Amino acid sequence: MTMVGNFAPLVLAGDNDRVDAQAAGEYLDTWAGQDGLRLATSNVIKAILAGSGRLAGRIARGSLPGDPGKLVGVNSDSDQQKSIDVGSHNLFVELLIAAGAASVLSEEADLPVKGKADGLVAVAIDPLDGSGNVGLGAPLGTIFSIFPADTAEPFLQPGNRQLAAGYVSFGNSIDLAFSVGEGVLFATLDPVSGIFQITRKNVTLPERTSDLAYNASVYRHLSAGMKAYVDDCYNGKDGPRGRNFNMRWLGAAVGDMHRIMQRGGIFFYVDDARPGYEKGRLRLVYEANPIAFLSQQAGGKATNGSTPILDIVPETYHERSALVFGVAEEVDVLGEYYARPRN
Repeated sequence: MTMVGNFAPLVLAGDNDRVDAQAAGEYLDTWAGQDGLRLATSNVIKAILAGSGRLAGRIARGSLPGDPGKLVGVNSDSDQQKSIDVGSHNLFVELLIAAGAASVLSEEADLPVKGKADGLVAVAIDPLDGSGNVGLGAPLGTIFSIFPADTAEPFLQPGNRQLAAGYVSFGNSIDLAFSVGEGVLFATLDPVSGIFQITRKNVTLPERTSDLAYNASVYRHLSAGMKAYVDDCYNGKDGPRGRNFNMRWLGAAVGDMHRIMQRGGIFFYVDDARPGYEKGRLRLVYEANPIAFLSQQAGGKATNGSTPILDIVPETYHERSALVFGVAEEVDVLGEYYARPRN
């Protein structure tokens, strides 16, 4: 039995070591074969997995070596940067460039970082989503999108040109969800071997959901149509929806995404009446795009309320977007409310 520090891990009835579980890296090697573009895609995903393992180790140590939430600066959009934001940015950029990426766009840098001159792929990444949760035990994540580097501005392509996308959720386990355009796979980091092992393939969202994820504190700023949507959900079986809804909000897009990918649900963070929120708040290129790619691969949908996220052509690297994603049927229902008059 492997020891964790001085503690032997609890063994539950029915536990096994999943000795037959396929490593995510092995899956990627088989998928890539000898195809140049696939090999380039596989290499950068494996670099992200390596970085995620290292980041997970630092997150797990909390404040023992120092305060990971110490404020050290601001990014291009005046968001406060914590020590762990900057550290995770430096880690992933270094690993991705070493893995052959042509360029890397990170939330923590104004401009893309140039990499291999003849690299075939460009990687957009939020190194640590939800860093406001650092030190609180709440979800954190890394989310990424991979584009072909066949244009002068690979990050200003529509999301439907993504080659692959994924996220790593740092919770009570370190979980990976990714897709190379052939369905969604789940993997979990084995803390003993340091390897992400695949636990589930062909992940699909259910056909119907009664779980709603949104920030209830912004209700008063929503449009009339979106207020009506929330009201009708809250009225449950006594209202026009005819069934009860649960509300979930984890404060990190990756955390909500991970829950929805496993349990179903709908998430929205749309535009509202507050200054600076006219287009929503999440970043199109490295948050909304990978979420939309994974949602679609799992049989769900993702829109900005009206337009499919994957059809939107970004104009700037850090462009913001409204985002609705999850179970396809519910995304369509919300879209009908969103289209109503604003006031």
